[in-house]
Amino acid sequence: MLDLRTINSITGMMALLMAFVLLGMRHYYPRRMPGTLLWALSPIVGGGSSLVFALEGILPAALIAMLGNSLSFASAAMNLFGTAAFYEQSLNRRRWLGFTLGVLGVIACFMLVWPDYRVRVAVFALAMTVYTGTHAWLHWRHGLSFAGRFLAVLLFVRCLVLLARAGSAPLIDAADSTRFAASLIQTLYLSSFSVGGMVTCLGFVLLASERIRAEFERLLNVDLLTGAASRRAIMQALEGEVERWRRTDRVFSILLLDIDYFKRINDNYGHAVGDQVLTQFANSVKSALRSIDTLGRYGGEEFIVLLPENDLRSAAIVAERVRLAVERQIVEAGLPACTTSIGCASIADSGPTLPLLLAQADAALYTAKREGRNAVRLAEPPVHAAALAN
Repeated sequence: MLDLRTINSITGMMALLMAFVLLGMRHYYPRRMPGTLLWALSPIVGGGSSLVFALEGILPAALIAMLGNSLSFASAAMNLFGTAAFYEQSLNRRRWLGFTLGVLGVIACFMLVWPDYRVRVAVFALAMTVYTGTHAWLHWRHGLSFAGRFLAVLLFVRCLVLLARAGSAPLIDAADSTRFAASLIQTLYLSSFSVGGMVTCLGFVLLASERIRAEFERLLNVDLLTGAASRRAIMQALEGEVERWRRTDRVFSILLLDIDYFKRINDNYGHAVGDQVLTQFANSVKSALRSIDTLGRYGGEEFIVLLPENDLRSAAIVAERVRLAVERQIVEAGLPACTTSIGCASIADSGPTLPLLLAQADAALYTAKREGRNAVRLAEPPVHAAALAN
């Protein structure tokens, strides 16, 4: 069985190893992922604490106690504030600093004025429970993914170990005991820092990986210029709506929109202005839609709107509202005004396959453009599934 001094040294070395892993991985994380630097630095500081405690008997006991405990609190604070930054939450730094200095003051009193190891251990363990419990709560409250819940449960377990150590101090320790006095609870206590620290670092890596995966999904599903759904995402939504209609006969409609004379805008004002017009156009369209409607960029200056629970008549009303929103939009200084032509098509009571539905909307859009633009036209004649079903 390993002695406590060896466990303490292993804790320090493992912490330093995980720090290098986190620092190396952080190089590949997006810059806008906050908190990861503090996560990477925390094991270094925690490892330094373990190495300081390993010098017991070589350096003055008071220096080891105050420096080692200070580094332990600093490591816990880095984990806590790194997690708060990761979840974009704010913590009162002055309050936490005051709390930590107060705890260190109590530990100093029971180190220098009334030397009592039992009180020092209990105070330290209770203070670390506050840090660890708050850290666990942040993950439980804001980390709704597997990694977040995994870390929350792990940290709650560490809280139980810390509370057990605080409660056992008056029972198993003496006033002049040392950190490396052998006992089962002390072994579990020190081992929790070693294993718990390593698994916590692993949890941080999982959290960051989940964030990166979510960012990739966002890049795939959102048009970065306009904020509308990407072509891939809107087509998937349309396919899902067709499948739902086939199962339930619940009607839906689509609008196919095209910005009028957009090529002229690009030619006369440049592509940078054209991009701003696209963004403003998308915002104007969204302002006229319901929360359950979906705006997607179909390609270039063409957009699709998915209107669940709307028949062709209702879709025409929405399309006219969208057309007016674009026509009456308040344009930013230096940006040209624009209008839109819209083609409407509906699944009706029973409708076409997705390619045929898109073709109907495209034909209606072509009619709107041919007849002068800045207009809404409906798919004619309506297409019925009875004639077009596979």
